[in-house]
Amino acid sequence: DKLAELQASLSEYCGQVSPRSDFYPTIGDICCAQFSEDDQWYRASVLAYASEQSVLVGYVDYGNFEILSLTRLCPITPKLLELPMQAIKCVLAGVKPSLGIWTPEAISLMKKIVQNKMITVKVADKLENSSLVELVDESVTPHVSIAQALRDAGFAVREAGVLAEKPSVAKEASVALGIEAKLNPLEWTWVEMVVDQTVDVVVCMMYSPGEFYCHVLQEDALKKLDDLNKSLAEYCQQKVPSDFKAEVGQPCCAFFAGDGNWYRALVKEILPDENIKVHFVDYGNMEEVTADELRMIPSNFLKLPFQGIRCWLVDIQPRNKHWTEEAIARFQTCIAGIKLQARVVEITGQGVGIELTDLSTTYPRIISDVLIDEHLVLKTSSPCGDLTNNRAISKCDLQVDILGLQAISSPEQWRTIELPVNKTVQATILEIINPHLFYALPNEMPEDQERLCILTAELLEYCNTQKSRVSYRPKIGDACCAKYTSDDFWYRAIVLGTSDADVKVLYADYGNTETLPLSRVQPISSSHLELPFQIIKCSLEGLMELNGSCSQLVVELLKNLILNQSVMLSVKGVIKNLHTVSVEKCSENGTINVAEKLVTYGLAKNITSKKQSALSTEKTCRMNCCCTELQKQVEKHEQILLFLLNNPTNQNKFIEMKKLLKS
Repeated sequence: DKLAELQASLSEYCGQVSPRSDFYPTIGDICCAQFSEDDQWYRASVLAYASEQSVLVGYVDYGNFEILSLTRLCPITPKLLELPMQAIKCVLAGVKPSLGIWTPEAISLMKKIVQNKMITVKVADKLENSSLVELVDESVTPHVSIAQALRDAGFAVREAGVLAEKPSVAKEASVALGIEAKLNPLEWTWVEMVVDQTVDVVVCMMYSPGEFYCHVLQEDALKKLDDLNKSLAEYCQQKVPSDFKAEVGQPCCAFFAGDGNWYRALVKEILPDENIKVHFVDYGNMEEVTADELRMIPSNFLKLPFQGIRCWLVDIQPRNKHWTEEAIARFQTCIAGIKLQARVVEITGQGVGIELTDLSTTYPRIISDVLIDEHLVLKTSSPCGDLTNNRAISKCDLQVDILGLQAISSPEQWRTIELPVNKTVQATILEIINPHLFYALPNEMPEDQERLCILTAELLEYCNTQKSRVSYRPKIGDACCAKYTSDDFWYRAIVLGTSDADVKVLYADYGNTETLPLSRVQPISSSHLELPFQIIKCSLEGLMELNGSCSQLVVELLKNLILNQSVMLSVKGVIKNLHTVSVEKCSENGTINVAEKLVTYGLAKNITSKKQSALSTEKTCRMNCCCTELQKQVEKHEQILLFLLNNPTNQNKFIEMKKLLKS
């Protein structure tokens, strides 16, 4: 096998070459690259510089790519280039996507047919940098044409006499999407529960003891939800804003500014300003979004039942007309981040009335009894529910109106400082989730330094008086108290990641990050969140990734460019505590605009809104006259400088200069 021989030759050659610190390959060069997963050497093409010391490479014999340090590259010899590149970029002949883009369903079907199989490939034509091919699976009878299979499934249409569309210039979503949706009404379900059923749950959103949302911990539902969210994000990131028209009660994909991701939602209300209020059906929160933060949802994303079940505690009611802050705060400390047992008492069109029990303590605690014993709520003689129609929940039964109360134990409860629009600050980038959500800490001294010191003392006292919560498991995005390893003091923190035993936190007032055992984090009270966090949440201005599959690559590029580095942030707008910013970084070669860098690499494009374009046009018109005059003056001075350089001994140079100035 020639490829195996090549690998052996590469290993032998690269093993003898001394590491070089002066090897800076040019973009487009072929070199030897040491793959990070197995430390073996392979042939690779340099696609882009991710930073001054790292590059994006594509492995020319296998088709995958990654970012590598320059220390993992070395020059290649002509002998190692004799074997032609083995990975051929191909485009399927005779078909084009029926909806304008290749949907996740189409891609999944093609993968199912061709992956890990011997496929017959017939080259129909040569394109500029790829081959137009026909693919046939001859291992089955009758033989399966991949193009025909895509057409039969409705994912593709015939493209007679025209070259199939290249993925890099695939058309974006068109009106056909809306038509298809109306011809085939979307169907969906909710997680089903029955009276007297007992299940393990975790509360994912809480407004009060009378309204909160639970995830049922059964089988692998949350794993399926996580996988679905990832696929949904890829689908939405590869689509530009379309003419999708929101209708009340309609399912859709909606952008959540709290973490910069896309989720399943139901349209609840069209507001007078043309914004849309949506209910995130897998988590329970209600948000206001703009029209371009919605996408049509393909039917395959509705197969998993909606996971966020609306619940209330049975047998209790508020002491007065409304739930008190004390009752809500106490309820939050009882349920935050822990597995609870729920017994279904009643089911109505409004949701599920349940009895919650905490089994993590030395003896079972019924949560409603805790609230009653502490005189925070009143006991009722009959279950509280608006309707008495006991039945399984399905379809649209849980399309409820949220009361607008402040959610507890959710990203919405905490907020950061907000910088003025048009302000430019120097800041350190602390963590990058994606281009639409990253955290930064302005370098200027906090205005609330004294209050922060007082808060630290309060947290120390508060956390030391709390009973150890072994079962406390915060979610990503939650605020919590975290015990810093270096000084054993408690500080406010945001959860960045979790595992079975550890939690990664970002200290929200100081910018440090570290991974802690669960024993060193505790729930935080709402009173300790009144002072805004000193970090800020940011999103790159006017940027959209071109392809969802490149998301991780974009994040890696951003990390290489700016993570833990000082940059200049220019605030372009602040929406829902999220700062839309442009980011510039100084380097040896001058100033780098991070968004433009991603655009240059072909991983994103600018999608400046019409309003921004109009504003820009207005500014341009206003400035046009003075800019034109300034440009004329600059050109004159350039002529004078050029004249002086070219005529250093000319006796009449001053006369000539006067002529230039008058011209």
